[in-house]
Amino acid sequence: MDRIRKWGCRNAVAIFLVVLFWGIFFVSQRTENSYLYFGVTGIQYLQGEYYRFVTCLFLHYNLRHLLANSMGLLSVGSLLVPFLRKGQTVFLFLSGGILAEIVYSLVISERLYDIGASSGIFALIACLLVCSLRFQRQSNLVWYRPDVIIVVVYFVFTNTSISAFLVHTFGFAAGTLLSFVMVSAGQITGQDASNLR
Repeated sequence: MDRIRKWGCRNAVAIFLVVLFWGIFFVSQRTENSYLYFGVTGIQYLQGEYYRFVTCLFLHYNLRHLLANSMGLLSVGSLLVPFLRKGQTVFLFLSGGILAEIVYSLVISERLYDIGASSGIFALIACLLVCSLRFQRQSNLVWYRPDVIIVVVYFVFTNTSISAFLVHTFGFAAGTLLSFVMVSAGQITGQDASNLR
């Protein structure tokens, strides 16, 4: 029980975001096709509704989509605890997700809507990869940890459509770029950030 409480305290940002996703999911079920009002599509169809770059990150199509993103975020959030402070986790999730959605809207020419947290989650996965390579001595990732297995499965099997593949690729690229900048600027140091919260 103490281990669960300690894990919950250390992974508070991911838990908060997941609770927010679930709350928004149940509220959005009252509005049929909420993605039409809050999702991202081609820039020519947005009609100046740029708030969609943020709102799309908190909506999910169905329960399976929500469960996959919840498990992915909780797992990668847990693995990033040694490297990122809480504010940095939120910053990378939001900025990586928003950048990915902006690029998606510029690239997509059809009215294909994207919603879901996966662009931000892929930005966090990229940050985990950068931190694991840059701070190898501090990284204790072993393949048999459940959160590592979940992140790998999430990374491989969530590309279920062309729009998902594009958004995930853009999120990963944004996360890589942002992580390199933050490491170079000394914002991410490889010291145990959980002690700095």
